[in-house]
Order: sequence, then structure tokens, then C-alpha cells
Amino acid sequence: MITDKIKRGLNHYHTKLSAFFREKQFKAYGTRVKHMFFEAKHSDTLIVSFPACSPNQAKYNYMRTLLPYKCNKLFLLDDFGSNHQGCYLIEEHVEKCTTDLINSFIRKTKAKQLIFIGSSKGGYSALNFSFLIPKVQVIIGAPQYFLGSYLDKKNTRCNLDFITNGGGKKDLDERLKHKIASSDIKPQHVYIHYSKAEHTFDEHIRFLLDDLKNAQVEVTEDIQDYPEHSCLSQYYPPYLVQTLNQILNEM
Repeated sequence: MITDKIKRGLNHYHTKLSAFFREKQFKAYGTRVKHMFFEAKHSDTLIVSFPACSPNQAKYNYMRTLLPYKCNKLFLLDDFGSNHQGCYLIEEHVEKCTTDLINSFIRKTKAKQLIFIGSSKGGYSALNFSFLIPKVQVIIGAPQYFLGSYLDKKNTRCNLDFITNGGGKKDLDERLKHKIASSDIKPQHVYIHYSKAEHTFDEHIRFLLDDLKNAQVEVTEDIQDYPEHSCLSQYYPPYLVQTLNQILNEM
């Protein structure tokens, strides 16, 4: 029987080996975004994976989870900031660079179906870019929403300063909220997994759900009751697989 520790080790070495051979940099607006791309020549689906936080160093997420899918897959890395814990890919120049990067692969693959995925930090990023790039379906797990307050509370002020260029947390708290309310581009569907028993629900997700529904975004919820945000790493991947199977079988 493969234990969780063995699975994590396999994931780690698979990702490191892939990055050694495949990692590239896309440069624009005076910055760069590291990424890996896996091509499926006979697929018109592009899955974009946005990375979550990592306690040690920035890393790609869900590579082994997505391995069975014969789709075009783009994995993004978020290693910005002085501690390399990332900027949610939303610092002004990074966001523009990331948008151009994704659009370049949409053109390259002639993608007709776009699926953005991510959990926690990656969930915020995936949702953010679904209001910048049209016709996206989003599969996310327990994202933050009031990002300024979250980063300030987590004692990651350096990340907050980098994203806002030294500005206050209030604007960052309202950043995604404003996009949801005012953007002409909206995701086709948001699939969101979360637990009502962990702090992210009361602090972030319940407000996000209200705003998405008020903006008439179609939302499907997967509601669990695990007690800690860290449990997301156990519960989100099966939900991701289940939802991807549903979406891809509907093609």
C-alpha cells in the first residue's frame, strides 16, 4: 500500500525531474514567469494549474494528479517576492505577463475549452485570471478572498508590499471583489470545494460565494467538514479529478 509520505515523495521527484527538462521562462513587461507545458496534439482542451503556497520554496502543483489526462497542460510557478513565496501572480507586471503567457498557449493549442485549477493561493489566482481571460471553467479549493487581511495576518508583509507596491491592504482586500462586480469577462462556471468547519469559510469563502452569485456567475459547491485548512491537500485532488472527469466527459 502506498502511504501519503511515499505519494508526496513521488510527487516531489516527478515534479523536480520534469522541471529540470521542461521549465522555461516567459518574459514581458520587465518580468518573467516560469512555467512548464505538456502538449497533447490532438486535444483542444488547455488546463492551467496555478500554484498554492509552499512552506519551503515555490513549486508546481498537481502534476501527477493531471498526468492521466490527455489534454494540453500548462503549469505555472509563483516564486516572486523576497521570500519566494509568491505574489499570487497578481503584482501588476506579473499579472500582465501571466495573462500574455496563457494567451500564447491558447493560440498555440487552438484551445476551445479552458480549465483553470488551483487550491488556496492557487484558487485565488485561478479565479482572478478567469475574469481576465474569456470562456474559462474554474475548479478551485478553499481560496482566500480578502487577500490584504490574509497576508497581513499571516505575517507575510513582504508579500503584501510587493503586490501592492507598498500600498495598503484595503485595496488588496477589495481587488478581486471589484473584478467580480465590474469585469465584462466572467468565468463560464466556478466549481468550488471547501469545508465549512475550517477558518477560511467564515473569513473568506462565504463572502466570495455571495459576490459570485450576485454577479450571476454559475457556481457548483462541494461542501465538506474537515477542521483544518491543511486538510485541503487531502480532499481537493479527488474533487479535482471528479470534476475534470465530469467536464471532459461532457465534451
